[in-house]
Amino acid sequence: MKPRVVVDTNVLVSGLFFPNGNEARVLRLVLDDRMILLASLETLAELRETLARPKFQLSTEESLALFQPVLAKAKIQMEIRQSEVKSRDKDDQLFLDLAFTVGADYLITGDPDLLNLGRVGRTRIIKARDILKSM
Repeated sequence: MKPRVVVDTNVLVSGLFFPNGNEARVLRLVLDDRMILLASLETLAELRETLARPKFQLSTEESLALFQPVLAKAKIQMEIRQSEVKSRDKDDQLFLDLAFTVGADYLITGDPDLLNLGRVGRTRIIKARDILKSM
């Protein structure tokens, strides 16, 4: 059975820009249909906005070319419930709420605030390298 995962924006961005890292390996598993990527309109918007930031020096076409394959693989959850588990950083709450709503197997992140929580509902919160050990 394919793991159902929520992947935070930083992991996806690292996967797109650093092809030899663990994050890129996770992204390849998603793109190769070996994991099911769960997303919300909010998490997808955050990824799109992040890729459009000036620091990445991407044209609109380049950022869309990076975003499109991720969007194509995402299973989008439209209605999101609020988790009782709260992040110290309010910007991370959208990932906790999404993982809680969809009952993902894993929330993949490198964020210490999220990792320290350990889980949200039935979802384990882990680093990219840790999910790779089980694949």
